[in-house]
Amino acid sequence: MTGATRLDDIVHAVRGYAPNADVDLIVRAYMYAARAHQGQTRKSGEAYFIHPIAVAGILADLHMDVDTIAVGLLHDTLEDCLATRDELQSEFGRDVAEMVDGVTKIGKLEFRTQHEAQAENFRKLVLAMAKDIRVILVKLTDRLHNMRTMGHMKPEKARAISEETLEIYAPIANRLGLSRLKMELEDLCLQYLHPDVHALLTEKLQSTAAERDAYLGRACGALRAQLAERGLGAQVQGRPKHLASIYRKMKANDVEFEQLHDLLGVRVFVDDLGQCYSALGFIHMLYRHVPERLKDYIANPKSNGYQSLHTVILGPEGRQIEVQIRTHAMHRVAEDGIAAHWQYKEGHLALSREDVSKITQLRALFEAAREVEDPAEFLETVKVDLFAEEVFAFTPTGDVRFFPLGSTVLDFAYAIHTEVGNTCTGARINGRMVPLRTQLREGDTVEIIRKADQKPNREWLTIARTGRALSKIRRAVREDEREQGKELGRELLESELRKRGRDPKRMHKSGEIAEAAKSFGHRSPELLYLAIAQGNVSVRKVLQKLLPAEAVDQEAPANPIVGWLNKLRRRSESPVLINGEADVLVSYAGCCRPLPGEPVAGFITRGHGISVHLATCPQLHALDPERRIPVAWHDGASGLHTGEVRIITSDKPGMLAEVGAICKTLSINVSRMEARALEGERAEFTLAVNVHNIDELHRLIRSLEKVPGVLRVDRVREVA
Repeated sequence: MTGATRLDDIVHAVRGYAPNADVDLIVRAYMYAARAHQGQTRKSGEAYFIHPIAVAGILADLHMDVDTIAVGLLHDTLEDCLATRDELQSEFGRDVAEMVDGVTKIGKLEFRTQHEAQAENFRKLVLAMAKDIRVILVKLTDRLHNMRTMGHMKPEKARAISEETLEIYAPIANRLGLSRLKMELEDLCLQYLHPDVHALLTEKLQSTAAERDAYLGRACGALRAQLAERGLGAQVQGRPKHLASIYRKMKANDVEFEQLHDLLGVRVFVDDLGQCYSALGFIHMLYRHVPERLKDYIANPKSNGYQSLHTVILGPEGRQIEVQIRTHAMHRVAEDGIAAHWQYKEGHLALSREDVSKITQLRALFEAAREVEDPAEFLETVKVDLFAEEVFAFTPTGDVRFFPLGSTVLDFAYAIHTEVGNTCTGARINGRMVPLRTQLREGDTVEIIRKADQKPNREWLTIARTGRALSKIRRAVREDEREQGKELGRELLESELRKRGRDPKRMHKSGEIAEAAKSFGHRSPELLYLAIAQGNVSVRKVLQKLLPAEAVDQEAPANPIVGWLNKLRRRSESPVLINGEADVLVSYAGCCRPLPGEPVAGFITRGHGISVHLATCPQLHALDPERRIPVAWHDGASGLHTGEVRIITSDKPGMLAEVGAICKTLSINVSRMEARALEGERAEFTLAVNVHNIDELHRLIRSLEKVPGVLRVDRVREVA
C-alpha cells in the first residue's frame, strides 16, 4: 500500500476502478489544498503538501470514492490553514465538508491533561464515524503516512504517537478488516516503541530471507502442481510474516526467534467456496496436519467479515507451514476489509444493506461516544472492545453475536438490549442454568433469565467485560446513586430546618428553597440536595442563606448524617452499616484498604459518597473532622473484598504452584498476580485476593508463611 504521489497517478488509479467517477472533484480539491498549504513545511523540511497527496494516494489504493479522496487532500485545511467549514461546503459539498470536520482535532477547548484531550478528540472522531464510516478511513491513512515519516520527530514524541496508534488506531483497522493497513501500523509502532527489537528481527529475517524464499518457492511449486493434478487450478504463493506478529508470538510463547516454528506461510487462492474445502481435503491427504491448528473462518467468519480456512501442515522436508485457503473475493476482504465492499454508482459510493450491517458492528463504539460523559472513561471503555480477541455465541433464535474474549452472560444480556441487561439475573447456556459472571465460550447458545425488580449494582462492573455493558451499568448505578443522594440531602436539610421551628413543606411551596438553590448555582432544590449529600455544599451554608436573620451556629451540628441515615436506608447486602443501617453510597479508601472485621471510620467526600477508612488511618486523621462519621461492618455481610499480600520467597522452581495450591485449599480466589525476580536468588509475588473479612486474609498469610521457601509475607495497604 504505497500510495500515489502525484495528481496524475491518483486520477489514473481512480479511473482504473471507477471509470465514471467525477475526477474533477479530486482536481479541484488538489488545487484548493495546494493553495491552502502554500509555504508550509514538515519537520523534515519538505513541503507540507506532500502529506495530503500521500494520504489521497493511499485512499486511491483502497479504491475509495472521489469524495473520500478529496477529503484526504483537504483533511488538514481546517486545522492548519485559514479554511472554514462553510467555505469547504460551498466548494465541495456537504459530505466532503462534514468529513473534513470529522477528521479535524478539537482546537478551541481547554483540556486539563493531554490524556483528556486525546480522549475527547477520539470521541469527536467516533461520532463523525457514526455518521459516515469513511471518516475513519481518512484518519487511518493520515496516521499511516505520519507514522511512515516520523524519522525527524523527537524520540519521545514518536513514542507517544506510536502508543496512541497501537492502543486505538491499529485495533480500529483490525475491526474494519483492514489487515494490510493494520499490519504496517503495528510494524511502525514496533520500530519506535522497541527499536532494538525491531532492528534485531529485521536483521534476522533478512539474514534468513534467501533460504526461506527458496524453500517457499519449492513448497509452493510442489503444492501448486499437486493440486493441479487433482483438477484444481489454484494460485499458491508465499505469505510474508510481519514483525509485530513475530514479536507477539515470541512474547506469548516465551521463545527466541530461532525457536519459532510457524514463520513459513502459504496462501492458496481458488475460484469458489466449494474449491476452498476441496483444496483443504487434498492438502490434508498430501501432508500431515496439526488438528488443533485447523480453523474454519468461512463457516464462522470473524466479526470484521474475514473468511478463510487455516491449517498447519508438515510440508516438504518436514517443516511446519501455515496454509490459508480462500477465494479471490475473500482475499480482497481480508486485505482491505470494509473498503472491499464499496460499490459505485455514477462514481459515488452506494452501500448495500449487507454492507451497512457490517459497519454497524462498531455500534457499541458509537453508543459509548454518545453516552459516557467522562472522556477518560470513554477511552478506557472502548479500548476493551477494540483490543480483545473474539468469541461468538448464539441467541436462542440462532442469531450470532461477537464478544471480546472473557465476556460474560451479563455482556450478552446488554448486547441484546439495555433493559434486558438491567434486569438480567442469570442465563441458560446450552440448556444449563448459570450465574451472571459465567464466561462465554465459542459457539454457546445463551438464553437470558430476567426479573422485573432486578437492577444493576457496582459489583456488576467487576463482571462485565464489554464497553457497551460497562457504560450502561455505570449510567444505571450513577442514576440510582444520584437519587439516593438527593433523598439524603433533603433529609439532612429538612431535619435542621425543623430543629429551628421551620416547616420545610411551607418553605418549598413558597419557593424559598428553590431561590436558595439558585444562589448556589443549582437549577432546582433536588440538585441542591445532591450537592449537600456529595459534600459540595454544607447544610450550615444553606441555613445561613435561608435564615439570614438568625444566628446559625458556625459549627455544623455534630455529624447530622447519623440520625437520618437510619430512617433513610433500607436493609441490603452491603457490608457497611452506618449506625445500624446499610446501602449507603460507599467506597473503600485505597490508602488503607480496610477489610470487614477491622475497626473503621467514615468520611463524607465531595462527590463520591462516604469513604471508609481504617480507624487508625493517618490520612483520615488529616481530613476535616466535621465530615467524619461513625461506620461499622455488617455482621451478616456476604460480599467479597480485595486484599493484597506480598510474598518474598527463594527463587526456585515450583514456588508459584505452591502458593496457588494454598489459595485453592483455602477456597480463596486470586484476581491478580505479579511476579518479579529479586537480587540474591529471591523472588517477589504480589497477589490480589478476594476475601470476606480480615480473618480470611490472616489465615491465608499464616498458611503462606508455613510454605518451605517462603521468607516473608506482608499485607499491602497502598493502592499502586
